[in-house]
Amino acid sequence: MIYPSAPAETPAQRPPEMDLTQANDWLHLALEAGKSVGWDWDVKSGRDSWFGDLENIFGIASKTHMGHVEDFRRSVHADDRPHVWKAVQGAMQSRSPYVAEFRIVRPDGAIRWVSAKGQFYYSPAGEAERMLGVAVDITERKSAEEALRQKEIELTEAQRLAQVGSWRLDPATDEVIWSDELYRIVGYDSKAPAVNFKDHPQFFSAENWERLRLTVDEALRSGMPYELEMEMIRADGKTRWVIARGEPLRDSSQRITGLRGTVQDITERRRSQEALRESEERLRLAAEAGRMYAFEWERASDIILRSAEYGHILGVGSEEDDITCQQMFTMVHPDDREKVSAATQACTPENPLCRIRYRVLRRDKSVVWLEKNAHAFFDSKGTMVRMVGMIADITDRKAAEDALSSVSRRLIEAQEAERTRIARDLHDDIGQRLALLSLTLEQTKLTAAVGDNDMLGRLNELRSQILVISSAVHTLSHELHSSSLRYLHVVKAMRGLCGERSKQHNVEINFVHKGVPETVSPDISLCLFRVLQEALHNAVKHSGARQIDVEIFGAAGALDLMVRDSGSGFDVAAAMNGRGLGISSMEERLKLVDGNLSINSQIARGTTIRAHVPLGTDRTAEQAAGA
Repeated sequence: MIYPSAPAETPAQRPPEMDLTQANDWLHLALEAGKSVGWDWDVKSGRDSWFGDLENIFGIASKTHMGHVEDFRRSVHADDRPHVWKAVQGAMQSRSPYVAEFRIVRPDGAIRWVSAKGQFYYSPAGEAERMLGVAVDITERKSAEEALRQKEIELTEAQRLAQVGSWRLDPATDEVIWSDELYRIVGYDSKAPAVNFKDHPQFFSAENWERLRLTVDEALRSGMPYELEMEMIRADGKTRWVIARGEPLRDSSQRITGLRGTVQDITERRRSQEALRESEERLRLAAEAGRMYAFEWERASDIILRSAEYGHILGVGSEEDDITCQQMFTMVHPDDREKVSAATQACTPENPLCRIRYRVLRRDKSVVWLEKNAHAFFDSKGTMVRMVGMIADITDRKAAEDALSSVSRRLIEAQEAERTRIARDLHDDIGQRLALLSLTLEQTKLTAAVGDNDMLGRLNELRSQILVISSAVHTLSHELHSSSLRYLHVVKAMRGLCGERSKQHNVEINFVHKGVPETVSPDISLCLFRVLQEALHNAVKHSGARQIDVEIFGAAGALDLMVRDSGSGFDVAAAMNGRGLGISSMEERLKLVDGNLSINSQIARGTTIRAHVPLGTDRTAEQAAGA
């Protein structure tokens, strides 16, 4: 049996309560789906009912909540309460819609942003009775806006640090948009509108503007990006160097709709580059005038990079730019290779500097003297990884030094010859005459009248004076030309000299020697002997010390002489400026045997003089090789 279906209810037949319930259900569903809440606030009683997505926004585990308006105020972030309540009061008094964006602090401490809109309803007497409204959760939008704002801040800061401004051009309207940094580069107020492209000629010279205009036209026509380096004229009249870059903007159909790009301020870079070029040019001119070239050696590859001046100095062509250290080493004079290698190996992290003079054999068989001043670099393990420096052609200087040395040698040789002649005259002539005079006085005493004591006394006094003068002449003759050096070893000659000076001046001279070779060349022996003579003379005459220490010792292929006293001392700088004949004489003698002199003295703290002479140096052969 089939029963007829019941006729459908029409809206007029449904109870009003059913429609209201259904509408509320739809409203609740809509609010929950949209992460929103609604409210109904009874203004007089303060009762406030909330409904919708309360859990997401307020942290309330319910779809509806009956509370008080003060509960709502407490949930608003403390920093936002004043302006929220001001907006509420303003809407109530002006009878306008209420609109506000603010933060809600949930019980768990989470913060949600909401956008609220509401409307007040009034009694016939004009008093506000109810307020209805909806608040939408805009936390994600606010987070996105904050992230975007932060990115914009970072972009602005990055542009400021990099001195790069960005721009956009709409060719249809000629409108240009500039970033803050581009305003700064151009020298315009960032609050003012950007200058249209047609007005850009004010920023450039006629030539640069024409380059830019043609380049922009080509980019709009062909879609090719561009990069130009130009000089810009700022609004204040100052000039800046910039790199302008641009690329096309396209729509979905790949049609070119505009351009975008950057302007980078490279003024400081240009100035640095210009200063570097000027510095390099000055260095090049100085190197050319001073006959020098720079080099850099990488140990891993053994390649030496050299500046262009090397070709003329070494007599090689420009095609030989790359050369290894091993190849360069074969050009070093065979007699100098060992010391060149030793100088490099002697560099340490603590003492990375290297300075050495050596000879190089050119292809035309000529010899050039070079002086290398270099700095070595080391890794964390103390291994040398590279060396940089300058090499100077000192051939002319060396020739001048050798000529001066030759003059000094001849002068000292002449001085020694004159010393020998004077010493011989004193010994053979004056000394013999004084001896003969002493004998004559002795004979006169024998023939003098007996009992003439006055005459005998005068004769004895004269003979005593003659003996003193004769002794002084003998000593002077010995100082001028010590025969002990000719027949004795330098150590014995020095010991004898110390003994003589000790007796003459009543001072204690302690002489010590160690490691001195059995054979020392006459040049070195005479040089050190004369240095010792001068040092002892100065110590006895000026120091006031009653004890002097003398040491000579041999080590590492050299002889070192030291004369030390604990006397009054002196100002070394003042003495060197004065360049007394004694110091100059010692230095000149030591130069002739490739030696050097050092003096350490302080007022009231004594003086130490050191002379260092390498052994085995053949100056004559060296001069011939370097000629």
